[in-house]
Formats: sequence, structure tokens, C-alpha cells
Amino acid sequence: MKTSLVLSIFGATLVAATCVQAQITINPLSSFGGGDGWLAPGEDGYGYLTTGNTERGLAYNPVTGNLLLVSRANPTGTNAVNVRILDSLTGADLSPVGTGGLNLGSGVVSGGTFPINMVSVGSDGAIYVANLTIQASTTPFKIYRWTDESATPITAYNGTPIEGGRVGDTLDAIGGGAGTLLVAGFGNNPATNGNNGYAIFDPTAGTHTQVTFAGTPPNAGDFRLGITFTDAGHVIGSQGAGVDGFARYTSFSGTDGTLIGTAALTSGSQRLFDYTVVGGVSLLAALDTVDSQIRLYDASDPLNLAYLATATTLSEASVANVNGTGAVAWGDAVYDSDSGQWLANLYALNSNNGIQAFLVTVPEPSTLGFLALGGLLLAAWRARGRR
Repeated sequence: MKTSLVLSIFGATLVAATCVQAQITINPLSSFGGGDGWLAPGEDGYGYLTTGNTERGLAYNPVTGNLLLVSRANPTGTNAVNVRILDSLTGADLSPVGTGGLNLGSGVVSGGTFPINMVSVGSDGAIYVANLTIQASTTPFKIYRWTDESATPITAYNGTPIEGGRVGDTLDAIGGGAGTLLVAGFGNNPATNGNNGYAIFDPTAGTHTQVTFAGTPPNAGDFRLGITFTDAGHVIGSQGAGVDGFARYTSFSGTDGTLIGTAALTSGSQRLFDYTVVGGVSLLAALDTVDSQIRLYDASDPLNLAYLATATTLSEASVANVNGTGAVAWGDAVYDSDSGQWLANLYALNSNNGIQAFLVTVPEPSTLGFLALGGLLLAAWRARGRR
């Protein structure tokens, strides 16, 4: 009987996990864009989303509930450097009329192959926007900081996180205030020592730490297009490769990086990542830059990502995203007591194809676990009674 009971408890755990995975859903956020969850380039005359590779950065502000979109479009002929402020429920542009969205200050934002490219937001609502440099020794990498959406920017970092390398295709933030950390991956072209790693930034001190790996993998550029913190000591990254994609799961301590392992994805064009925890479930969202599909993985074990669901989108990407650029951003999660589910919004920018918004529902894991456990224990007790 002890063996049967143990097996029953083990089975309950498996059933509970299976129930959570089976019932997680992701669907278009109907209030966003034209009512279909998609804000397409040029839709309704909105000129800050284009098909010209000018939008690559998107982030969610947990303090205001707004989206921040980095755009280098110039629809009015006045300002080609914009960080637009968007309503996260509708996609409407909330930027003050006649402005570039966030206040760019007086000559603060300048320099770089692109003066602005990626954006991330700390838990305190501080906004960080980075430039892109393809040669950090001659064109410094810069990160600008706004304390909030109405502030003027300061330069939080100005330097060379990798000698002679490319940096600025990715940016992620964790924490807030003086505890904020940022991470940016390195490109594989030009070839330079250490370009199989990434840099950790302290925006309060204005310093960086170049994280290097003793061997390969990770390979050159493996953190160039997708990067996300899972906590303040671990990073997942990818640039997409081959038929089957991969995610490099790493830890860092000072300058030393450790490749803990590599997890498989369902396709090689899933490059753009963001990680969060919803209702106790660790979730990794990955955007496929070829077909615009978002796929969700249970990242409780980052070395064995369990596929959960694929979003239903309007159609395949209509304009090729040849650079594989863009961003994924989780919004806030709230618990709906009526349905017993956690509800979280998720946003994806696939360059040249606009912004998609989704509603992700996650059942309460503890409820499922207790129900499954109770059911199996009751079945085991009844079976014992019939012997």
C-alpha cells in the first residue's frame, strides 16, 4: 500500500503539472489595435510603425501600465528619434502632441550607429534606452535613463563594454532603484574576443562588467538577438540557428560566465525572449521573427523548456524581417477570482510587421495540484477498500 500511495502522490503531481500546461492559453488581446490584437505598420495613419527596419525596441512600464516603443521613423519630417508612449490596452499613442514621446533633452541623446535602438524598464518605472554600435571602441555604447515618462534623460552609461565589438541589439532590466541591473548581448560581426558573451551594467554607477565564457558554446553572437534575466544572477539568450532553435541558460559572477546548459526550442527562428512568473508558473515567451508567432514555454527547468502553447495570430509576417530584430515584453499579471485564473498581457514587436498584443491565462497551480492530489488519493483509498 505504501508503494501505491507514493505512486499515487507522484501521479498527482504529474497530473497537476499536465493540467497547468494543458490549460494555459494565449489569444489576441481584442481591445488592442484594430480590435484584432495587432497594430500594423501605417494602420489608421500611425506613422511610427513602418516596414523600413526602424522599430526594434519595445518595453512595458509596470508603474504606468504603458508601452514604450523606440522608433526611428520620421512621418512628420521633424524628428526621426522617438520613444513613443502607447496605451497598452488599445495601442493608442499617448505621446504629447508634437513631441517625440519621451522628452529627449537638449543634445543628450546622440551618437551611435543608431542613436536609439532598444528599451527596457526597471521595476521602479525608470526607463532605459540604448543606442546601437557596430564598433564599440570607436563609437561608444550609450544607455540613457528617464526616472519616469515625464522626465528629461541623463546618460547612465557611456563606454566600451567590448573592444571592437557590436552591442545594442538587445537590452533587458531587472530590479529597481540602486539595485537595477541591465544586460546587453554582443554581436558576432565584427569578430572580436569575448563576443560569445554579454555585458552587465550598473546604471546607477555608470559601469559595466564584461561577462566572458571560457569555451564554446556559447558561440559568437549567441546573445545578440534574444536576452532576458531569469533572476539577478542568470540570463537566457539566443540569436536563432538551424532547424531547431536553442536557448543558452547561463549564470554569471563578476566577469565569469558559466554555460549551465542549452535548451531546445521548436524552431530556429524563435529569437526574441522575455521571462516572467505568472501565478507561480515560470514562463518564457519566444517570438518567431519569420512567421510572427509567439510560443510559450514552461521555464521551471530552463534546461528542459516545456512547450505550452502557440498564439493565434492574424497571419504570417507579410514583410520579411531580415535582421531578426524586435522585442517581447510581458505586462502585469492579475488574479481573477471568478475564473480561478491568472491573466497576463504579453506584447511582441516583430520589426516591419508591427506590434501584437495577447492575453495569457494561467490556471491557479495550487488549486489544480490539490484537486489532482485529492482525487488520486481518494481513488487509492477506494481501491484499498475493495481488496
